[in-house]
Amino acid sequence: EAGLVGVITGGAGSEVAAVRDSGIDTFLTGEGPHWSYTEAEERGMNLIYAGHYLTETGGVKALAELLAETFTLETGFIDHPSGL
Repeated sequence: EAGLVGVITGGAGSEVAAVRDSGIDTFLTGEGPHWSYTEAEERGMNLIYAGHYLTETGGVKALAELLAETFTLETGFIDHPSGL
C-alpha cells in the first residue's frame, strides 16, 4: 500500500535511503543499482523502476506543451528511445 509517493526522473535508484528518510514509502524512478532493491525491501518501501528514458521524457513533453500554450509557439518532440 502506498502512502507518500516520491518521483525522481532518470537514474536515482541509489537515493533509496535518502528518499525513505524523508518519509516517502513508495519511490518511482527510472533505474538504479541492483542492491537498491534489497535496501528498499529492508526499509519497508515500495520501489518502482519505470525506465530511465520513459521517466525523463514526460516532463520535457509537458514543458513543451506549456511553452506552446503560453507563448503561442510550435513545438515538437523527437522521440529517440535509448533502451534504458
